[in-house]
Amino acid sequence: MFLPSLRASSSKLPVILTGQRSLSSTTRILQKAPLQASAETPTPQSLLSLIGRNADTKLEAHSESWEKLNELWMKSVKLYDVGLSHKERRYLLWAFSRYSQGSNPSSFIRPPRPPKKFRGWGPKIQHGVRIRE
Repeated sequence: MFLPSLRASSSKLPVILTGQRSLSSTTRILQKAPLQASAETPTPQSLLSLIGRNADTKLEAHSESWEKLNELWMKSVKLYDVGLSHKERRYLLWAFSRYSQGSNPSSFIRPPRPPKKFRGWGPKIQHGVRIRE
C-alpha cells in the first residue's frame, strides 16, 4: 500500500494505522516521597550537613523536624521565601529527590564546581597570557 502523503515522520501517519497517541500524565509520576530518617541521617540537621553547601545554616529554621523539612520539599515554592539562589534551590531539590528515592547522601553528593581560573576563549589566552592576536 503506497500513500504519497506519508513522510518519514510517524506523526503524519493516519490515526487508523497508528492508533491513538497517548501521553502519560499520571499523578503517580508526579508524587514526591516524604523525607524520612535513615541509618545515615537520623535527624534533618544531619541530612542538611551531609548535603553540604551550607544548607544546614541556610535552612536552620526548617531543620528542627522532618515535618518542617518535608514542607519545604513538598511545596518547593517556599524555598523562594527562604532566600536561596536559583542554583542552591535546584541543588537542594535534586538532593532531596535522590534522598526520598532511597539513596544514601554519601553516594550522590557532589562538590561545588570550582570557579574558572582563566578568562578567555580557548587557545587565545593560556595561563593568563594572550598568545594569539
